[in-house]
Amino acid sequence: MARTPPPSRTHFRTTNVTENARFVSRARFLRARRRAILWFLWGGCLNWIDRLQQRFGFLAITGLGRYIVGVQFLCFVLALGNPAVVDLLHLDFSQVAQGEVWRLVTFLFIPSLTPLNIIFAIFYFVFQWMVFQGLEAQWGAFKLTLYCFLGWVCALALPLLAWIFAREVLLTSGEYWSVSIELAFAFVYPEYTIYLYMILPVKMKWMAWAIGAFLIFQLWTQGFAEALPIGVGLLNYLAFFGPEYVSQSRHASEVYKNRQVFTAAKREAESILGPRVCSQCGAGTDRDLRLCTCAQCGEDGKLWCADHLPGHLAKVPARNPGQSAQNTAAAPANRAGRRKTPRKKRPGR
Repeated sequence: MARTPPPSRTHFRTTNVTENARFVSRARFLRARRRAILWFLWGGCLNWIDRLQQRFGFLAITGLGRYIVGVQFLCFVLALGNPAVVDLLHLDFSQVAQGEVWRLVTFLFIPSLTPLNIIFAIFYFVFQWMVFQGLEAQWGAFKLTLYCFLGWVCALALPLLAWIFAREVLLTSGEYWSVSIELAFAFVYPEYTIYLYMILPVKMKWMAWAIGAFLIFQLWTQGFAEALPIGVGLLNYLAFFGPEYVSQSRHASEVYKNRQVFTAAKREAESILGPRVCSQCGAGTDRDLRLCTCAQCGEDGKLWCADHLPGHLAKVPARNPGQSAQNTAAAPANRAGRRKTPRKKRPGR
């Protein structure tokens, strides 16, 4: 019976090398995918603005707020003179396809022509000017330009999708675009105080809470039909400040856990060592207590409040900083038991 020759070592070596290469390549792929996901969820959200600025910083528009407020004022004046102009400003992709491309931008600046808005329009435009100037001073021209551009893209998203897939004209406005800019200003300057109509002082953080309450009220009254426009319209705000909110929430949770650990350790120490009270007046932990380790109190020490500690230390003899309580107490005995050694006389004296 003929014996089958064993497979060569080269075959085993090639097979093992191939399997190892596949395993290593798959492991590298999984690690790369995990790093990509983590980068997108955390690191990328923190650094993508800086990376875009390094590459496309030349596209920044300096003084963008002046142009935006100027166009808003121009649209308001035109609509005030002829209300029919407002129909030419709405976003209608059927009209955009016919060449009215200005509708892609002018829908952001459609004014609300009510008697109250006409009376207080000047306050609104001054406030908008201040918001854009403050954001550009804090962020720089590129970051403000990117923020406004992303808000414009988000405002265009839903009407564009409705026109592409359903051939329906979805009327929209720049309300949430303006809201996102005001929320950004409130996040950057939370303690900044504005005077509503030059009378009522309100901090921007409270203004942001009022805007949030108004959006929640809209969701409550109009349901899901308004949830999608609100969420999409504020995506630029979430993209810029979402990582900061995540960082703040993680920091707050860590602070809470550390406080819990400290409180538990403090309670355990009090249960072992007893309550922290002054040795003279019995004042509790609400007072400033100091631990004294003088010769009278000993190494374990006694607690004294700030009112009685000076009087206690005045009655205790002072000692060197490096001398312990036992050495201080034993110092008089050592001096008493020490014998004086007579000096030797030098020859010739």
